[in-house]
Amino acid sequence: MRFRALSSPEKPPITAHPPLRLLELSGTPRELGRRHGQALAPEIRVLRRALLTYLARLSLYGGALPLYSLLVFLARRFWPYIPFPLREEMTGVARGAEVGLGTILLLNVLDDLANNSPRCSALAAGEKYTGDGSFLLGRNLDYPLFTDVMVRQQVLFLLEPAQGLPLASLAWPGYVGVCTGMNRAGVALAQLSAMSLDRSLQGVPAALRFRQALEAGSTIKAAASLLLQTPGTIGNNLLLCSPREAAVLELSARQGVIRHPEAGLLLTTNHYQSQVMAPLKGRFPPRPPFSPLSSYHFTEAYSQTRLSRLEELTAGARLTPGKIQKILADPGIANPGTVVSAVFSPYAKKMWVARGARPPVSQGPFQEISLWG
Repeated sequence: MRFRALSSPEKPPITAHPPLRLLELSGTPRELGRRHGQALAPEIRVLRRALLTYLARLSLYGGALPLYSLLVFLARRFWPYIPFPLREEMTGVARGAEVGLGTILLLNVLDDLANNSPRCSALAAGEKYTGDGSFLLGRNLDYPLFTDVMVRQQVLFLLEPAQGLPLASLAWPGYVGVCTGMNRAGVALAQLSAMSLDRSLQGVPAALRFRQALEAGSTIKAAASLLLQTPGTIGNNLLLCSPREAAVLELSARQGVIRHPEAGLLLTTNHYQSQVMAPLKGRFPPRPPFSPLSSYHFTEAYSQTRLSRLEELTAGARLTPGKIQKILADPGIANPGTVVSAVFSPYAKKMWVARGARPPVSQGPFQEISLWG
């Protein structure tokens, strides 16, 4: 196990924007989890405390524990559908951090229970849009709550599982799934929520489903095939990108369709764009209490507006990693919930991670990181 701050190969760390923490782990699922939990036990407790504090604000005089216990009870309904290696890894995290398994499970499936993050934006560009024709992926991950703590606690995990492809996951302490990551074969992904009528508690939770695909899929075709065969829980637009191709999987709990680039460009936000999935569009959720975002941020109109803005910013442009970083920082794309912003080059095995001190992080500097170089 190696745990260190990762500084840029070209520039010294900026005092106001500390370098990204990197945790390198290898071994069996139980070993991965135990080492993860041991390394990040204090930070896992910080995340649990943030959730308890929020629930206490919601419950007024009732305290946080009744609501927390209810969420853990609901989270356990996913347990039989989670692949055994990931159950083992979460068990290892809990034991290593000396916290309850329910806490780790809840951290990994909270989005599947709430499904209230409809503000993410992503693009993939290649062919005529990039100098050498290879594809780049850029994404903003926007969250409705816990934004400051999510920015502070961000970790880049470099995982070498005993079975499966090594992978990088930009996530948080206690988090075993992948919502922003890339494997050593050069398949990158970005998870975006999509409001869907087709939801279920009887499927693999989203980020764990995507972790499974990154470990097993050395090509977009292989990853997509696995995902389309695996029952899920909620709606997602999953952007996949490799050195020479890209695809969006528009997913619901039981259905899915692949959308391909048009002339080398692929854009996605939080609504289905395909005719096949259009009948499954669901209502966007209301703004949760105490969110730093406005009610407008929780509408399909905002998703459509961001898509239009992505079209404007990419029209006729030569897209480099630096140009994509500027697009992700644009006020029409970023918002007060932008807690993750990253650009991937699957061909170069590099990523650039925004290190803004507060949301939207994409308006801060980006740190270049070479993976498996």
